[in-house]
Formats: sequence, structure tokens, C-alpha cells
Amino acid sequence: MINGVNFFVRIRGFILFAGLFLTLNLYGQENKVKELVYQGTELHDQGRFQEAVDKYTEALKIDRNSSLAHYELSYTYMVMGRYDDALKECKAVIKQKNGNEEGAYIVMGTSLDLSGEPEKAIKAYQKGLKKFPDSNLLNYNVALTLYNQKEYDKAEKAAIRAIEAKPRHASSHIILSAIMQAKGSRIQSVLPIYYSLMLEPDSKRAATNFSQLRKMLDKGVSREDENKINVTVEISAIKDNDFGPAEMMLSMLSASKYEESNKTRNDMEQFVDLTKSLFSFLGEYKKAHKGFWWDFYVTRLYNLEETNNLEAFCYYISHTGNPALVNSWIDSNRDRMQQFQDWMKTE
Repeated sequence: MINGVNFFVRIRGFILFAGLFLTLNLYGQENKVKELVYQGTELHDQGRFQEAVDKYTEALKIDRNSSLAHYELSYTYMVMGRYDDALKECKAVIKQKNGNEEGAYIVMGTSLDLSGEPEKAIKAYQKGLKKFPDSNLLNYNVALTLYNQKEYDKAEKAAIRAIEAKPRHASSHIILSAIMQAKGSRIQSVLPIYYSLMLEPDSKRAATNFSQLRKMLDKGVSREDENKINVTVEISAIKDNDFGPAEMMLSMLSASKYEESNKTRNDMEQFVDLTKSLFSFLGEYKKAHKGFWWDFYVTRLYNLEETNNLEAFCYYISHTGNPALVNSWIDSNRDRMQQFQDWMKTE
């Protein structure tokens, strides 16, 4: 009996040791896979794509079911233009159902779109949205693809869903602005651009977006000579449009910069006045309207005037267009700029 007990204890001890060894080995493998994937993402970010692929492939040799390695490999393949390979890796991630599925649907749709199959891309995004209906990036990519297909009404709805999912995603506001510009609504085009500039006033694309904003504000207004100013408003922009009156008012506001009383005022002062008048008009006009545009953009932007933050907002978003004037104003109004930045944290 004693020998039998000792044998049992030894067997049991061996099993415990073997189990511990297996656990430690698996843990070590998992860490090795993560390290290789990390090295791959570093190489990808440096533009060394083939070297990144090699790292991900090495990770998959250790764990062929690593959804993280499959996903990162799909993303790198997409950037390299190897769309078929990217799709293969995306399918592997989605089939495993153990993480990175949302990203895989995004890469799958983008790869299909970039390879000239936008209809299939939209279907891929929509499959992803059935599982992740509140995904900002899936909705954003749907909006972008639909915009490129000139399906503007559907694109608008998708962009709005993207914004509702993540209000601070600047690209969603920018695509919505482009959509509304294509639809011929100037007011609904400028509001998202104002908002995007608040989110990223100094990004690489901010200068382009600020310039686009100023052009849209002045659209249809030209000076023929000292005594004649031409104002043109598209009928389609005001007919059967809740923002029609604001369209008319914006044109009048833009034309007023040529008045004698404004000749001594600098560009930023005029921009602040125009923005204040526009937001105030929309804020008052909002009382008779509801819906996303009024509840999201008009409410937030009008609140800038209500909280005495509008002037600071205008200077904050204008840095790329008028750096000298902006820096001078900020130096003289640091308390007001801090107040505005505190306001932004609450939005």
C-alpha cells in the first residue's frame, strides 16, 4: 500500500508539474506573439511594410489562431495594395470570433473599395454594422464610400450615425460637410467644418478646411466695383429647406464686409462678427425646429455665444489662416482662451 501511495503521489506530482510547465509555455508563447506583433506594428509605422509582414508571419507560425496577428497583417497588406491577401486575413479574424472583428470588417470594406468594388465594400461594412451598430469607423467608411458613389442622402445618414457614435471624430464632420456641399446646402456644409476645426485646429488638413470654410461663407458674393456688390443665392439652397432663411442671411452678412463701416476692421474682427450673427440667428431660429442638425450643431455652436466663448472659438479655429492676428489676440486674452478650452471639455 505504501508503495502504491507513493506511486500515486509521484504520478499526481508529475501531472501537476506537466500542467504548470504547459501553462508557463503557453504564457511564454503568447508573450512572444505579442512582442512580434508589436515589432511588426513599429515597422509598419516606419513604412517598412515587408519587414512588418515577416514579423506577423513569424507570430502566426507560433500561434496560427492569433486574431491580433491576422488583423495587423491584413492592415499592412491593405496599405501595400495587396487587397486579396488583406481580405484573406480579414476572413480569418472574423471566422475566429475572438477579437479584432470590427477592425477586420473595416479593412475588408476598405480593401474592396480601393480595389474598385464599392458595392461589395458597402456590403462588408453593413455586415460589420450588424455586429457593431454603434461603430464610428464602420459608419464613417460607409458614408465615405456612398459619397464617392454620389449617393448623398444615404451618405448623410451614415455620417450622422458616425458622429452620434463618436462626436469628437473630426473626419466624420468633414465628410458630412462634403456631402452637404454636394447636396447644395451651404449652411449644413459650414456647420460641420466649424465643428471639425474646433476638434483639430492645427492638424495638417486644418489649413485646407479653414480656407474652405471662408470660401463657403463668401460663396455667391462678389464686388463688381466700388458701388456695386453682387449677391447670388441658389434657389435649390433655400427652397423647401429649413435652413433657407439662414442661407439668405449668410449671403447678406458676407456682403456687409464691403460696407463703409467695415473698412477699418481687420479680417478676424469681421470673421468673428459674421460667425456671431450666423450662430445667433440659428440659435433663435432653432425654437421652431428639431432634429440632429438643430440639436447637435446649432445647440452647441449657439451655446458659444450664450457662454461668451464665441470670440475665443473664432480665434482658436483660425490659427492656420491668420497666425499673426490670432497669436496677438491670444496673448492679450489668455483668460478668455482658457475659459473657452474649459468649455470644450464639457462638450
